[in-house]
Amino acid sequence: MSEALVFRNFGLAHRRPGGEEVLLEGVDLTLPGNGFFVLIGTSGGGKSSLLRILAGLIETREPAPRMTGELLAFGKSLTGENPASLDHDVAAILQDEGLLDELSPRENVEVALRAAGRSRKLAPALLAQAGLHNPPERVAQLSGGMRKRVAVARALASSPKLLLCDEPTAGLDPDAARTIAKLLRDAHDQDDGRTTIVITHDLDAFEGISDGILVLDRPSRSLRLEPSDFRLSHTDSVAISPEGDLGEPAAVHWLRRLLLQLAAIGETVVDSVRRAPPVEMGQVVRTTLRFVLEPALFVAVAGAVIGGLATFFALRNNPIDGGFESALLTGTGKVATAVLVPMLSGFFFTARIAAGASARIGTMKRTNQIAALRMMGVNPADYLLTPLVWAMVIAMPLVTFCGVIAAALAAAFAAHAASGITVNGWATAYFMTVRAQDVLVILGKSTLSGYLVALTCYHLGTGPKRSGGDVGESVNSAIVVGMALVLTVHAGLTFLIYA
Repeated sequence: MSEALVFRNFGLAHRRPGGEEVLLEGVDLTLPGNGFFVLIGTSGGGKSSLLRILAGLIETREPAPRMTGELLAFGKSLTGENPASLDHDVAAILQDEGLLDELSPRENVEVALRAAGRSRKLAPALLAQAGLHNPPERVAQLSGGMRKRVAVARALASSPKLLLCDEPTAGLDPDAARTIAKLLRDAHDQDDGRTTIVITHDLDAFEGISDGILVLDRPSRSLRLEPSDFRLSHTDSVAISPEGDLGEPAAVHWLRRLLLQLAAIGETVVDSVRRAPPVEMGQVVRTTLRFVLEPALFVAVAGAVIGGLATFFALRNNPIDGGFESALLTGTGKVATAVLVPMLSGFFFTARIAAGASARIGTMKRTNQIAALRMMGVNPADYLLTPLVWAMVIAMPLVTFCGVIAAALAAAFAAHAASGITVNGWATAYFMTVRAQDVLVILGKSTLSGYLVALTCYHLGTGPKRSGGDVGESVNSAIVVGMALVLTVHAGLTFLIYA
């Protein structure tokens, strides 16, 4: 029988400021292929960390776990960079399932099939195999057990050699948990070359199903294989406090984090250029339409208020009553059209769109949807960054021109109300010094601003998310940084061109 996983003097430790949290040390274990194994251990003992290493889901913006010795999957090392050749050989069902909310259950499976180079027509059969013959149209309509079934169907789309499951029965009643456990075993038995590892605290659901129990023993920092009837004793299940071992100094740890963050910014910029040709065209179209329609009225109203008030007060506060009205309108028109309204439109667009975009991406990160994309072989930049960039570089100029047009119309109304100026007279004065160059400058400023705001939302949204608070912080940061970038672009280009 072939070997699925081989541990040779393997060690695993999390890098912490001022020390290390050692999870495994000196593990020597060979896991035979085609086995169905259950992985148990104390909470916080490192089970999910081990699964993420096997799945290639290590967080790249934080210091990676320190690994020693060797860990081989089907003869290929996992202690270095995860080999590309394992991309479709390993699939994971994560604890939060990571289903893509904007897609239907069938479309979730179709994305995985397409990434694996298989026909999307297989999706109904995979869903039926998972016990969903007629799934609802929306992910939000799925019950807890149905979500698990869709996750199973999606994981099977690539016919993986190694299937990893993290608490697949969590939150289910005993009958539903037993059903999911049997479903996983049935799926395993339908592929002679598959090895399945299931992390669980619910051994009762897998009683009589597993071929062996993998025990991650935190006190002894060991991993061993026990018979399928093994059960944890009371002393085994006692929670263990994290142990700090001597590691790198805190200053070195934080410097490493800083360098990883800077490298991540560079990676985001490079990905935005390298992956600019859209792969998910439907996602690009949907995102662009949403980014144009959602803020357009808001920005138009704001532009109308700014243009109307600026014109009204310029005419009403004329120091020479009734004189130089044409000159006042000319100055107001130039400033409002070329500088003030485009900049404030960029602010309003960013406030309306950046919050939603960063919240969506941050939530996807928090609920493992981005990790699920990686497991399916879909680059998150193709699915999220590229549509976001295209949508913002198209939508921000369009919405900005909505604000400029609304400001001009409101200015015409204000000029008539304040001084009885006709539309023709207003237009002649208001646009006297507005040139085609100004339109190109507005286009350039809003396009560059949209690009930078898109990068900001994606970069902050895809950072580590351990809690809802982290998601909220990324939203706040996206708004503040996005507005600062809009201000910098508009101020810089305005002075550069018009000084």
